[in-house]
Amino acid sequence: MKKIIYIIVLFFAAGLSSCKKFLTKVPTDFVSPENYFNTEAELNTALTGVYDMLGSAGLYGELLWAQFEIATDESYYKQSGTTTGTHVLVYDASNPSVLSVWKALYSGIERANMVLANINKPTMSEANRSVAKGEALFLRAYYYFLLASNFGDVPLKLEPTTSLTNMELPRTPIKEVYAKILADMTEAEGLVKPITAYNHPGRISKTAVQGILARVCLKMAGEPLKDVSKYADARTWAKKVIDGGLHRLNPDYVQIFVNEIQDLYDWKECIWEVEFKGNLLTAGENETGRLGILNGILAQNDDIGYSYSQWNTHLALFNLYTDQDLRRDWNHAPYSYSGTTNNKVFTGWGYARNVSKWRRELELLKPKNKNYNGVNFPILRYADVLLMFAEADNEINGPNAENIAAINDVKRRGVGKVLNGANIYTVNITNGGTGYTTAPTVTLNGGGFTRQATATATVTSGRVTAITIADPGSFYATAPTVTFTGGGGTGAVATTTLSTPTDADLKPAQTATKDVLRLALIDERSKELCYEGLRRGDLTRWGIFVQRMRAAASQAANYNTLFSYAQRAGNNISEKHNLLPIPLSEIALNRKLTQNPGWE
Repeated sequence: MKKIIYIIVLFFAAGLSSCKKFLTKVPTDFVSPENYFNTEAELNTALTGVYDMLGSAGLYGELLWAQFEIATDESYYKQSGTTTGTHVLVYDASNPSVLSVWKALYSGIERANMVLANINKPTMSEANRSVAKGEALFLRAYYYFLLASNFGDVPLKLEPTTSLTNMELPRTPIKEVYAKILADMTEAEGLVKPITAYNHPGRISKTAVQGILARVCLKMAGEPLKDVSKYADARTWAKKVIDGGLHRLNPDYVQIFVNEIQDLYDWKECIWEVEFKGNLLTAGENETGRLGILNGILAQNDDIGYSYSQWNTHLALFNLYTDQDLRRDWNHAPYSYSGTTNNKVFTGWGYARNVSKWRRELELLKPKNKNYNGVNFPILRYADVLLMFAEADNEINGPNAENIAAINDVKRRGVGKVLNGANIYTVNITNGGTGYTTAPTVTLNGGGFTRQATATATVTSGRVTAITIADPGSFYATAPTVTFTGGGGTGAVATTTLSTPTDADLKPAQTATKDVLRLALIDERSKELCYEGLRRGDLTRWGIFVQRMRAAASQAANYNTLFSYAQRAGNNISEKHNLLPIPLSEIALNRKLTQNPGWE
């Protein structure tokens, strides 16, 4: 713990890395806590420091979502030469990334403790003091939630450091840690402002607290506590967000991430985001992250935006999507960039596809930095709230109209029901024709559309054997006709069917029992929320992390031996990976700390 202390002593020195977009600048000279907190402005500056740790490299700046989320049943580390490290689940308690996460979380907690210990010192309105207290309480609780989720039992420290003596603290049982998390978050919910007071998702709001409380309660209902009474609390908190009416799904799934890439706020969908700004190449404030750089479309062109494209998709996720689901090809690009050029190289199949939720080609701030950008990280979206409500309600009541509707709202948005209305659902070949030497041109005629659909043909042995819908179009009134021209053959015939309002909905077999609906929810959360830093936590609370990883590795082994490195994390996983190890250097400094099982 002594390493943490040294960070705390310098809390007000030389500054934090930068400030958030919505709070004041941090001090640039050393100021001791005894001589600080005299004004509301100073309190808000200190509160900025509590927020600031969210964007640190140890948390949402990189490590938390990158190194510790790449190895799931959604994705794999595509660098074939990497055989050790967190990316492939070969590491130990001396791993520097594990230590960085631990230190960042305790630094955030110490900063919150400092604010809370001095909350009554400045002269200010009691209303503003209450808001600041609520934000500090919540952030401290959130940091503890991340600690408990990743490390299990952890020292519960609720006062700021005032001395370098007697700093050895034992691990607090996880049940007590969660009790304090719930107490602080619940108190904060009554103190913070609604999101309409800010109209942006960077600051803690009432619905952000409610949504995270639902997440905390779902974790408590699962492994390792298994307190199933918390399903009712999770349902209550998620329902508060839904019934509050402030949030809704953006009708365009893709636009959510375009907005984040282009520094636009969409607080109705994105309830809480970590704020980033700048790219270190422009004047002014810079707080940078690496979304789309580590996990983006392969590109070595600074104009497009350099990406190392370290993540590729697992078929375990890719195959969950239907061809009509717009999320598939957005989350997993069917192309990459060739060398340093702007030329796109297309690929259709899963394991070769880069993760592509945040696409650097859409960044507006130029010149682009090879390694850093200002893309906000989404911690909580409204779609997540809907799925959390459905999960909790299903565990309490089983499948019913309300929880099925919540899931179907997410699924319908995924295929663009509001965005595109009726469009082409299938093109069915009724006669392959004869004599085709090349693929004929496919034209979809008529039907009264807003955007015309397009499709391509595949020819095998002189016959048209498949039609691929390139763009399903939008707002068709009737099914269009299909014509084939060119290709050297004749006689090919095909018909189209239009989508319907409910064709994306859960099928009866998926809603027959609590157990099958739970499986549908496990899949839907992955399709909707992939690569947003949630999958590992979901799999561990469901108690299926090891099982799902081994299944993904087995699927990769059966698919193609060229992608043996897609199997590595699944082959290396064991039960110990449900928690991270307590950093070895912390155990050396704090003799009261003990190690997690399997990491000794």
